[in-house]
Amino acid sequence: MSESAPIRSDMRDPSAFAGVLAGARIWSNRAISGLSRSGYHDLDVEIAFLSRDDPEAMPREGDEVAGHEAVSLPCPTGLKGWIAKDGGWGAIEEDPDVPWDRLVRVRRLLPFLAALQGRVTLHASAVASPTGVHAFVGESGAGKSTLSRCLAELGWRIVADDLLPCRMREGIVAIPLDEDRSLPLRGIYFLARQEGLPRVRRTLLRGADCLKRMLVHGFGEISQRKAWAAQFGLYERIARAVPAYDLVEPDALPHLPRSAREVDAMIAGQEARALSGFGGG
Repeated sequence: MSESAPIRSDMRDPSAFAGVLAGARIWSNRAISGLSRSGYHDLDVEIAFLSRDDPEAMPREGDEVAGHEAVSLPCPTGLKGWIAKDGGWGAIEEDPDVPWDRLVRVRRLLPFLAALQGRVTLHASAVASPTGVHAFVGESGAGKSTLSRCLAELGWRIVADDLLPCRMREGIVAIPLDEDRSLPLRGIYFLARQEGLPRVRRTLLRGADCLKRMLVHGFGEISQRKAWAAQFGLYERIARAVPAYDLVEPDALPHLPRSAREVDAMIAGQEARALSGFGGG
């Protein structure tokens, strides 16, 4: 397929399967390095990478591609291209002067495709024990992945590095691990750093404050009113069901191992309280 080839009407053949990420099977007209070839999925998306040198290859506002109307990509993605109103596909304009690899672009686009299909994805890393998952939410550079790696050294299992799919099952926020197994989300921690702080500080949030933070860090900036209302409703359900905290860490690299041990004790205690029926605190 040439660099200026139009979006394919059907990518679902073995040669177009790119991999699995955050609950989605991804099909593409280009190879995408870094994706797993297996894992939990409950939605399918098509992502086409098209050349900026051939604007005729890109759909335009209101065009239909493979029977789906196209609209511009949401501004928060930082990408140029188009997305189907039903979240079934996206087309990304590749700029050779911008040194992003394709996986970075997919990570930026996928949560919006998922939202249009009625799924919630948190911008979070996450670790798990045998009985629950703890999510760390924050902007890029907030230390989500670093904290998860430190906790992995203390015995926790990393289940997400940047995108965490959440599913509602019988009133419980479940984190799917594979096709047959999921774990409840035990806590959401909104990360921040502060210079001069002697130790990690954790503050329990009200549901309304958790919801506000989820909206700030979420992927809800989509133009489809019905899809946005559904996404907001899912955020509300998560905010009501899962204990949430502000988690402020000392902004000093030498404190990192100690901070990780403090967080380890905090989330282990939170999990023990959840299992005993006492909830957050």
